[in-house]
Amino acid sequence: MNNVEALNGFLREYVYVESLHLDSEDGLTGYNLLMTLAKSSDPGAATIAVMFFKVGGLNVRGFGGGLTQFMDLCVSRVEGGLDRIRYELVDEVEEKIAFNFHSFKVLSEDGSGE
Repeated sequence: MNNVEALNGFLREYVYVESLHLDSEDGLTGYNLLMTLAKSSDPGAATIAVMFFKVGGLNVRGFGGGLTQFMDLCVSRVEGGLDRIRYELVDEVEEKIAFNFHSFKVLSEDGSGE
């Protein structure tokens, strides 16, 4: 299993949005997006935090106003030779979020539910 397959597995399992944090990288040379997702809406539910590096083309719609879920997130490799874009993440059904990015790292997985 490659890293993209593993990430897609996590994104199918963790669907409740706890936080999205967009921050500039090295003084506006790019943006990073930290996404924290939970397995359920219960307090103390297991979570996962993923950092997406050098994010571009960020589109978010229908977000907030209560609990938000990303039910159908999928990461795929972008072919085409672009230096700064290697992957894209899309919500395949509800189109709540989409963006391109260069790389990613799973920072933590708290599977304990505590």
